[in-house]
Amino acid sequence: MAMQLLIIAGPEKGQVFPLTVGDTLLVGRSRATATKLTDPHVSRVHCQVEFDGERATVADFESAGGTFVNGQRITKQQLEPGDIIQVGGTELRLQSDAEQATVRRSDTVVGKSGETVAAPLNNLVGQTLAHYAIESVIAKGQAAVVFRAQDTKDNRTVALKVLEPEFSKDEDEKQRFVRAMKTMLPLRHPNLVTLYGAGKTGPYCWAAMEFVEGESLTQVIQRIGVAGMLDWRYSLRVAIHIARALDYAGQRQIIHRNVAPPNILVRSEDKLAKLGDLMLAKALEGTLAIQITRRGELVGDVAYMSPERTRGTTDVDARSDIYSLGATLYALLTGRPPFEADSLPETITKIRQAEPEKLKKFQLSIPDMFEGTVLQMLAKRPDDRYQSATQLLTDLERVAKLNGVVV
Repeated sequence: MAMQLLIIAGPEKGQVFPLTVGDTLLVGRSRATATKLTDPHVSRVHCQVEFDGERATVADFESAGGTFVNGQRITKQQLEPGDIIQVGGTELRLQSDAEQATVRRSDTVVGKSGETVAAPLNNLVGQTLAHYAIESVIAKGQAAVVFRAQDTKDNRTVALKVLEPEFSKDEDEKQRFVRAMKTMLPLRHPNLVTLYGAGKTGPYCWAAMEFVEGESLTQVIQRIGVAGMLDWRYSLRVAIHIARALDYAGQRQIIHRNVAPPNILVRSEDKLAKLGDLMLAKALEGTLAIQITRRGELVGDVAYMSPERTRGTTDVDARSDIYSLGATLYALLTGRPPFEADSLPETITKIRQAEPEKLKKFQLSIPDMFEGTVLQMLAKRPDDRYQSATQLLTDLERVAKLNGVVV
């Protein structure tokens, strides 16, 4: 079977490298390599891929940033079709030659606002998927696009999340998604974005959710900027609302795994904060799903990852969500996440080793107890954080009561 590596993320996105039987493909920036990548975070000779006609193997060349396969750092590992190799900010997917024609249909195009989006998903605007008339794009990610749509059956506006077509190609992944959606459908909580329905239509897996008229915390943080002048009471209310959502999920043994500003919405009419994408925590547990979502998580939300999550492990618990909520609150209070750097490896190093600056440096009016709560949420060791959302919620509500904040 003929194989190839397709660059799916990075400066050379879309470039293909055939794997010839018996040859060794060197990956790196050097002119001596087959790839000659321009990604500055890639070593001159980063790793090599060998193909014997039946199986491919990747081996790291003691690179500065390491070589990762499906989120796990490796020294040497045998590859399976669909596996994704990450070197620096570049990702290469192993696939058969026969898959290339399908992949080309997913190439990106430029949208109205200049963003790049997957052509098949972008083209859904103006069409009907199942009984949802798609009107416009709300948000774009690496794994999916969220549309504003009209539910023609129940006559209501919904947020329709459609996953990339590659997700539903694998039958096991598709069935895992369907089972997870069935698990999530009965969940109802004021601080969770409601899931109305989910399914698969043609090549698309989709989920129809409550449409929240308001803004995401990403938009809030961008608006306040580095001035960080957002009243701490706003952040406290958000903290309590999302802690309630996590407490509800935790009692049902559900971990979110990606609590971050884009996944928290604040409703305009009453400033109620709602946590979204809870169902994806359960749906996206397979190898392929990890590959798809990991691109967006590492590039977009790494600043809100717990130290343990930066190590690529899926063995995380509710304390990881508590850290991520703490990092989100820190950004609300200061205008930036607790740890930032010029490169991904530097950011990860800071998350694992550095201590965050005191919040009072940015806002003197923040109550000591609230500052202490947020910093405890950001503890490096899970054992040093709050051990449950219930425990966290108790302290947050005490802060509100002592300071006369109505939530």
